[in-house]
Amino acid sequence: MADAKKEAAPEAGKPAEGDAAKKSKAPLVFGGGALALVALGFILSQMAVPTRDQHALELEGPFMAKLSKGDIQVNLAGQGSKRYLVMQLQAEYYAYDESYVAGRLGIASGAGGGGEHGGDAPKEDPIYSAQLKNALLKLGAMKTCEQVTDPVLIDSFLEDVRTVVDPILFPIYVGDSHSPQAGDKQSGLKVGESSSESDFRGMLHEHQLEIDNQRKKVRLDDGPWVEYEGRERDLQVPNKEGQKVYVNLTELKPDFHGDVPIGVPGRVRAIYRDQLLVQ
Repeated sequence: MADAKKEAAPEAGKPAEGDAAKKSKAPLVFGGGALALVALGFILSQMAVPTRDQHALELEGPFMAKLSKGDIQVNLAGQGSKRYLVMQLQAEYYAYDESYVAGRLGIASGAGGGGEHGGDAPKEDPIYSAQLKNALLKLGAMKTCEQVTDPVLIDSFLEDVRTVVDPILFPIYVGDSHSPQAGDKQSGLKVGESSSESDFRGMLHEHQLEIDNQRKKVRLDDGPWVEYEGRERDLQVPNKEGQKVYVNLTELKPDFHGDVPIGVPGRVRAIYRDQLLVQ
């Protein structure tokens, strides 16, 4: 009778019923923990990796705008420079802010509500009008009447106009400056006095100046480090391809250390003739 009350011993090779229950719970606990870790990892990855909207701004367009408020008159080559060209031109362009070109002319200053390259569209820039007329006068003095009227040659002339206009319409800016002559509010950096001679045409939100104020060095993107003292008004800083920018460090803030965007806020794709009259 005593033997009958004893529990039967488990068969060889089979675990006891209690042990089986304990082991069956272990994978469930482990599996639940793994799922929690995967979920946590996904959440953290979404927090750590920036979305595309957080990346650098991109150019918008194409847009169209007149290059000047009125007609521009230039003397042509040949015939004793007695012939002249009267023109009204339009530019097809890409920019961070559509109202940028109108702002240069003072037509829509402060409009556009974006000013992605550094606040609202810049105020009228008197230097722009002077530089535009001067560049077109120089170009016109090298063109004959035939070169600006012949249907076969006119496209070449308009491309030459685009080449000289592009760096005037879209000069180099630094940081959040509202005009080419203004400085970046955060760092105090400005473009140098020879900025119009720069051969660097990189987009503003794709390139930067790296300032090391402790070592008194600056570089453009991955270019060589250039030493400075802080009194330079026209320091030449090249990138690794040899393209150069000019910067003014006289108002650089002594506690600033880091990167400052530098480049152009747009580009001219093509020039079209609104009016082209030879007299």
